[in-house]
Amino acid sequence: MTALIAGTWLAGAVLLVVMVSAALASSLGRRAAGRSAAAAATARAGFGQALVSCLESVRTVKLAAATPQIHAHLRRVDGGRVDAAVREHRVQTLLDGVPVVMVQGGVVAAWAGLLAGQWELATALLVANAVSGFDWFGRVAGSVVTEAPGTRAWMEATSRLAGGGNLMHLPAGMDMVEGTSPLPESGEREPLQRLRLEGVSAVHDDGTLGVESVDLDVGRGELVLLLGQVGSGKSSLLAALAGLVHSTGAIHWNDRLVEDPQRELRPGRVAYVAQVPRVLSGTFAGNIHLDHGDRRVDVPVAAARLERDVADAGGADSLVGHRGVRLSGGQVQRLALARALASESDLLLADDVSSALDAATEVELWRSLREAGATVLGASNKAAALAQADRVVVLVDGEVADAGPWRDLAARWRHLAG
Repeated sequence: MTALIAGTWLAGAVLLVVMVSAALASSLGRRAAGRSAAAAATARAGFGQALVSCLESVRTVKLAAATPQIHAHLRRVDGGRVDAAVREHRVQTLLDGVPVVMVQGGVVAAWAGLLAGQWELATALLVANAVSGFDWFGRVAGSVVTEAPGTRAWMEATSRLAGGGNLMHLPAGMDMVEGTSPLPESGEREPLQRLRLEGVSAVHDDGTLGVESVDLDVGRGELVLLLGQVGSGKSSLLAALAGLVHSTGAIHWNDRLVEDPQRELRPGRVAYVAQVPRVLSGTFAGNIHLDHGDRRVDVPVAAARLERDVADAGGADSLVGHRGVRLSGGQVQRLALARALASESDLLLADDVSSALDAATEVELWRSLREAGATVLGASNKAAALAQADRVVVLVDGEVADAGPWRDLAARWRHLAG
């Protein structure tokens, strides 16, 4: 258009040279930008992973008196992150500057053509103004051509930490604004007859072992409780069986090997109640059925020995307060237990759910679970609970030290029970 209006091809050629030169600069710099961005992204992700690992193992670090070494390691890792970020910014700044320099060169060429007698003042003004507008081209080319590798490298580095998934991809039917998502595939229900563990170890994200080489059989309807000191691995084993902690070894559901615990050992098949459970800021009923309209409320409330508490509060539609602030510790535990029972899962994993209960309520709770025929693998250090278990498994330093009925173990391990 500039060449047609000015009546000379030279006017259009100036603009074409500026555009082509800017595009070539961005294209030729793409590889350098990609390398620097990938290095910076990997360094940032590596520093984040190292920091998280250190925070998760801070107790171990302190016990080992290794704090200075950890600080030195983090400084080395952070130094690499800073150096990579500086290189990335230098490359990006250089590439961003090339189109700007080319635009200014085009303006100079426009006025140089006037001074050389190549065209009139009107043509010089036309070319100078047109080429000044090419600043947008440099920004667009820089974003599309040179910043894209950096964005891609960052997503790939962070995606590896998230299990390899595309963090920007939302499955069909999921809305992050409305908070809606499709229901999980129900699949074919396979009732539990026997859970068998062979050499199962729970491996935390920082590489430490929660439990190691656990062999265990749990039959349908059995109540099996784990006993051990703090840090013996009880919570780690239960979390691994809920697919929340990575595990090695073999987990057999009946006679079938569980290939992917995170996907297969989920609600509907396995229900998990944490040692410090979380409840929602809603009603008793809302906490139990969790938007599953077909879930009953009365039966799990009765099994969790929560009937009297719900009645005193005004019924199942009564509010529990912000994250259960109106409830006692024992009520929170029993509400979480009722929520787990409402899913009608084949296996209930209960991590010390009676720690805040009085002795009478605790005895009623475990008796209720026995009468309901639930298959329970839990953790407790209370003698009243251990006495009602079919078997007690004693964990010492992450390994099975003993197993059997509590009446046979009490003489040796009574010091672990309250």
